[in-house]
Amino acid sequence: MSSSGSSFTSSSLGRPPTYGRTYASPVDSTWTPTSGISTISAPTTEGSVTQTSTLDLGPPGFQATIILFQDTTDERVVYLGPWEVVGSEQRRILWQGSYQNELLEHFLPSDIPSDIHPHTLHSRHRPYYDAADMERYLTFQEPHRIRYTTDEGVCIHDQYIKVRYEFTTVEGSIQFQGDVRRKDLVDFYDVDVVWTNVHGRTDSFGKVKGIGAIQRLKLWRDRYTTFHSLSVWANKTDGQYREYEIHNFDGEVRGRDDRAKQLKLMVHGRRRSTTDEHQHRRFNLAHRMRPRVRTGSSSEPSPSQPPLDIRYLAMQFTERQAYRRFLETWLYCHSTDREFNGIPFPPNHFELPSPQIMPGHSPDLPDWQNHTLDSIAEPSGPGDAVATP
Repeated sequence: MSSSGSSFTSSSLGRPPTYGRTYASPVDSTWTPTSGISTISAPTTEGSVTQTSTLDLGPPGFQATIILFQDTTDERVVYLGPWEVVGSEQRRILWQGSYQNELLEHFLPSDIPSDIHPHTLHSRHRPYYDAADMERYLTFQEPHRIRYTTDEGVCIHDQYIKVRYEFTTVEGSIQFQGDVRRKDLVDFYDVDVVWTNVHGRTDSFGKVKGIGAIQRLKLWRDRYTTFHSLSVWANKTDGQYREYEIHNFDGEVRGRDDRAKQLKLMVHGRRRSTTDEHQHRRFNLAHRMRPRVRTGSSSEPSPSQPPLDIRYLAMQFTERQAYRRFLETWLYCHSTDREFNGIPFPPNHFELPSPQIMPGHSPDLPDWQNHTLDSIAEPSGPGDAVATP
């Protein structure tokens, strides 16, 4: 269970604040961000009695927004407060709204956290802003189910939509992505193209292709295994996310070209034959639940990971600063993953599903102040002491 409730503070703010400046979203020209519509969605409460019980939220009063019924007469902006990722067989994100009993549920399409990929765009889509600011705009590549219940307890939305979040801070978005994937987002890099020996950098006509172009490469750290991985959206091939474990590659960076901001990561070890592949799968089934242990020296990757069908992974970075930052981070992450093949948790641990926490509900806790220990009379003198045999 992951939540963001600790980030709320107290103030007298009753409605979401208003902003005068407007701008177009880098994700979708029809997606109007919070700052452009909050003036419409936040009517004044002067001279009227508000029937709805509002939460006492601190500025800015919300952590993200989402638009429901977009491009319709019923379009509604929902201001979202703290979130919590709950469930194991049916994972979903519970968002608390601006008012008591207001709840938005985001159902995740997979029970495997690593299969979920929050998507952010390349900074080229917003060239006059800091590249990190793009992390505030999160989308998902496939429709997700969203169920929204108003403060009156009425469900007015329960359907699959293209989910688009706009976070108020980059830090909040990074924490959210980590909770959804159960992997901490270590860093992100804008790349011009990512390619392999299977999908070359250019096609037969010399046009840049690869597996993905003008994308954001993300570096993750698994919260359980502590292993690092790289993910990128393959928009030039199958339109799916590709994720590669770092320990499957050699630590030495090949094909490094500082001027072109290019590098090549070689897959560790030789490619297996068909016979070796069959034996590897049998070994994998027999040792799938075997925990990793710490070793004194570098060792082979865990057999639980299937072999890669590529010989190398190459990439060209957009910014020189990101290129240098990746080289420094790569050495640290690779040495950490190769030296420690372990998990800091028991091998057979599991998580119990979290009970649903409704907005405005606080569990009854025992009053520990009224619980005291019974006093025991002490001996008054040496003669009162009880002798022990």
